[in-house]
Amino acid sequence: MQHTHRAYPRGARVSHLLREEIAALLRELHGLPADLTLLPPTITMVDLPADMRSATVFFSLMDGPEHAERVRHALDARAGEMRQILGKRLALRRIPPLHFIYDARFDRGAEMAEILAHLPPAPDEEV
Repeated sequence: MQHTHRAYPRGARVSHLLREEIAALLRELHGLPADLTLLPPTITMVDLPADMRSATVFFSLMDGPEHAERVRHALDARAGEMRQILGKRLALRRIPPLHFIYDARFDRGAEMAEILAHLPPAPDEEV
């Protein structure tokens, strides 16, 4: 008996594959700004709608959000080239257009950790 429903749907598999391949590709691309090749963005997630006609690629930066907009512009400018390379590497019928967005979730986590670290200690419960 053949199952038509998989526990790991195609969209999730393609999303994971794209995340891994784009992360590897960023280390190989030539002509990116020097600071991007020294400390490349981390690809945190690729979001694909059900029709897989576009891919939103979320990235974070180790050095914080200060350069996020410049990095996003650099990645968007190379998105077409990345699609071509991915099309040659991957056994997919079609590589969706790539749109890059800065993932600020990690910044908020770091901000919360900083706030919690500076809270005064809880008063001793033994009075």
